[in-house]
Amino acid sequence: MKAMILMALLALMFLIIPSEAKERKGKTVQPATVVKWSQEGSSDMTQMVNLTDEAEKFIKAQVGRKGKLKSLSFTDGYRLPSEPPVNAVVSPLIYEANCTYTAEFDYSKCKDMFTWDIDYGIFSPLSLPVNVTVRLIRKHRNVTVSLELNGASHLTWSPRKAKSTEGKMPPAIVKQKCNFSAETTYTGYIAYRLGEVRGDMPNNDAFNIASLEDRKKGLERRGDMLLYNVTGTFLHLCRGKRVKLHENN
Repeated sequence: MKAMILMALLALMFLIIPSEAKERKGKTVQPATVVKWSQEGSSDMTQMVNLTDEAEKFIKAQVGRKGKLKSLSFTDGYRLPSEPPVNAVVSPLIYEANCTYTAEFDYSKCKDMFTWDIDYGIFSPLSLPVNVTVRLIRKHRNVTVSLELNGASHLTWSPRKAKSTEGKMPPAIVKQKCNFSAETTYTGYIAYRLGEVRGDMPNNDAFNIASLEDRKKGLERRGDMLLYNVTGTFLHLCRGKRVKLHENN
């Protein structure tokens, strides 16, 4: 009996390990194209929370006239062993319940394109990578796509690079549309250095990033964690001049 259990466990290992190895080597994970939010940009519809700006405001409010902020760091700087660098984690994307296909298509003519438009995003010096699975209708298979949510306002992925120039893209029909959200979690301490200090104000100090809580901006504190929900709209488009839409009755 023990021998049979051992053989079963070994079989499971051989079933699981190859797929994981492929993802680590980048054979199955495809990166999405990212349009980054710009603080100087004026036309972007994305409402972005800038954690670096929030940290600067917090420090200046705490220090007052007792010093001038010289630098701050989420990962470096002088800090005590009990004040670890900031770490960021993204939970898997959650799509709303009615995220279903709107119609059937002539799949042989369809060129799949996937977009994630960010309505409420977050920006910091830290990366926010997350993998999502999309379905290629034409090829009847799933593909894992890597999204970088940090500072992103728009993300796009297609199985093939568009050869058409901008303005000459084939018309698109919406195949799938729904809202999505992804919870981001920050833990750790932001270190900073002051100059022209007065009184007992230290030159170097650090504070828990959870102190940046501001519910009006979507920054929520949960214990020693700072949480923010990245939200937006997901679109699965079908591009191609000959795409035929069939009624879904």
